[in-house]
Amino acid sequence: MIDYLTVVYKNYDLLNLQLDNFKKRFSDSDYRLIVVDNTPDKEKKVIERSDEIDLIVELESVPTFDGISHGGALDTGLQYCESDIVCIFDSDFFFLNSNLNSYALKKFSEGYVAVGVEWDDGLDTRPWTQKFPDKFKDIPCAFGSFYDLNLARSESWIITPEEVEQNKPEGFIEVGWRIRKNILKNNLKTFSWKSSTISDSKTFSGYGNCFFEDEQSNIIGMHYVAGSHVRWNSDTYLEIKKLLDEKY
Repeated sequence: MIDYLTVVYKNYDLLNLQLDNFKKRFSDSDYRLIVVDNTPDKEKKVIERSDEIDLIVELESVPTFDGISHGGALDTGLQYCESDIVCIFDSDFFFLNSNLNSYALKKFSEGYVAVGVEWDDGLDTRPWTQKFPDKFKDIPCAFGSFYDLNLARSESWIITPEEVEQNKPEGFIEVGWRIRKNILKNNLKTFSWKSSTISDSKTFSGYGNCFFEDEQSNIIGMHYVAGSHVRWNSDTYLEIKKLLDEKY
């Protein structure tokens, strides 16, 4: 069993889609689902399907910089994880491969300490991965990745606006940047899934649908980029549901 950790921020519809997807892909014995509700207190709602979630952690949240809010929520959620491997994923990232746990366990048995999506998922991230290729190569990003629990807890996942500006010359500008720096410094064994050619190339400009595949070209998951906020509209729920019903 592997602990899966995600953070909800205002968008409870995405959580319902995640619960449907987990039920479709995995058996209950495959995972333990931990949800951190980081929604501002005045906007919190009752999670109606709480019986399908192993643990819900409610934070007293106030609107603030995303790197602080989301990173802090991950820091908190990791304290409740119990498995040796933890999967951290965004609420708008959906796993599409039912053999995911077996794949992850095999990778970690081979000495990997982090396995998951590369950070290149669109126009907002690509300039950084192209500018600093050696600092991103085969190092996964936290919107859909597995980590050794000790590694995941070794540093804070927070990034402040000041740190973003200070770190720009070195390319460490994302939530989880300290973990990536730790991996590079200690030459830890990691692997990243690459974006697939089936990604939405026409609208793949920062806010498209980015699919990721493993080294055997098996589709692993999809990032509905910015699905929790910028892209969400009245049609989004059905659009994502349709994507999740496809065979890849």
